[in-house]
Amino acid sequence: MSDPSEIRTRRLLLRRPLPADTEAFVEVHTSAETHALSGFGRRDRDESLRLLERFQLDWDTRGVGYWTVLAPGTGAVLGFGGLRHTVDEGENVLNLYFRFLPAAWGHGYASEMGHAAMRWAHRNRPEHPVVIATAGHNAPAVRVAEKLGFERVLERVHEGVPEVLYRSRAPLM
Repeated sequence: MSDPSEIRTRRLLLRRPLPADTEAFVEVHTSAETHALSGFGRRDRDESLRLLERFQLDWDTRGVGYWTVLAPGTGAVLGFGGLRHTVDEGENVLNLYFRFLPAAWGHGYASEMGHAAMRWAHRNRPEHPVVIATAGHNAPAVRVAEKLGFERVLERVHEGVPEVLYRSRAPLM
């Protein structure tokens, strides 16, 4: 099984969040702009810190979680994303998540990170399907799901917000 705590792609470094990433994590998760399409209200600082603790617990207990996504040349934090074990519709799955700083939007980073996550999941946790759950009106997230070859499988309401569930079709190599 390969170590997911640090993965390099052509343009990105994906690594387990470090204490030095805390302020960038709070910035991404408290920003009204990064939540504009999510359908959910933005988090405050305390909620963001609790979320980061849960994400760290995933790494400690499951050996994989959401990464800090960095530009390898500069080390600048671009956002956060990756894989998290969860139960969705009664099934054990890996949820593919991403949230980037607005300056990182439109550069294909979410798709590039998603491809790396999918390759890791299919090699190391093939028994778990990978899903993306997003607000139906979140066109950028829908585009990423489609670029990654996900299939739209379900429309539902989650916590009062219309949501679409996408599921991976086949392993990416």
